Order: sequence, then structure tokens, then C-alpha cells
Amino acid sequence: MTRYFDASALAKRYVRERGSTAVRRLLAAGRAATSRLSEVEVASALIRRTREGALTSRQRDRSLTKLRADVAVLAVVELTPEIVVTATRLLQRYQLRAGDAIQLASALYLHRELGVSVPFVVFDDRLINAARSEGLAVEPVRRVTQRRRSMSRDGRTR
Repeated sequence: MTRYFDASALAKRYVRERGSTAVRRLLAAGRAATSRLSEVEVASALIRRTREGALTSRQRDRSLTKLRADVAVLAVVELTPEIVVTATRLLQRYQLRAGDAIQLASALYLHRELGVSVPFVVFDDRLINAARSEGLAVEPVRRVTQRRRSMSRDGRTR
């Protein structure tokens, strides 16, 4: 099975945060695809985290090396005029940032080209909602249930 990873999901491969274990498991479980844009978006996130002090320069450099090696084996959806047209249409339909629209357009392109369901691995709520509205399966789902949000300090729900 091929899964499409947007940059927010792929970035979790290189840093430890909520969702990292799930992303690593999904990457190991089958074929992975992403947009050419993800390479730049993930590199940007790693460099930003270094500027903010969350990563050392050494950690950043190791992660950037892993990213380059991973991109070499991922199925990469290139930015084409067709994807730009689709991304522009998505911007008109949903409240997405430009990069997110390109990610979703790339996932939809891959879905059409393969002719089978391509789960969309993403961690951005707006993008999750737009992907579902466009008919894509989404994983992993990270929404917090109402019950968990309303737990009191002693563990009982209110």
C-alpha cells in the first residue's frame, strides 16, 4: 500500500514529538510518497528548530542527511501545471495555506494516477478536513476526544 505523507507528517520522522512513532511505523509499513515541496518544507522546519534552540546544529545536519537519503527512495510527486491548477481550486474551496494546497493536490493526483485508495498521512486539522472532504482516507487521526478534554485532575470525567 502506498501512503502519501505531507510535510507535517514527514517532519515527525526526524524529530521526537507527538506522532513520531506512528509516522515511523507507517513509513516502515509500505511504500511512501510525498510532494517535491516536502523536501524544502521539512528542511525549513529543521533549520527553524535549530534557530529556536530545539535542535543542535549536529542534530539538524544528521536529520538533513537522513531527509536527503529518504527523498531518494520515496515516490516523489513533482510540482506540475496540473497540480498547480488543482491546488488553486483547493485554495478557493478551503481555508488552506499555499503549501497545504499543493500537498493535498499532490495526494489527489497520486490517488487518481494509482487508481486505488492512497491514505493521506497528515497532522494539520484544516488539511485533514479538506482531505476528507475531497474523499481521501486520512491517518493517523490525532483528534482529542471531548471526554479526554474534560477530565478532572483526579482522572474522572466531568
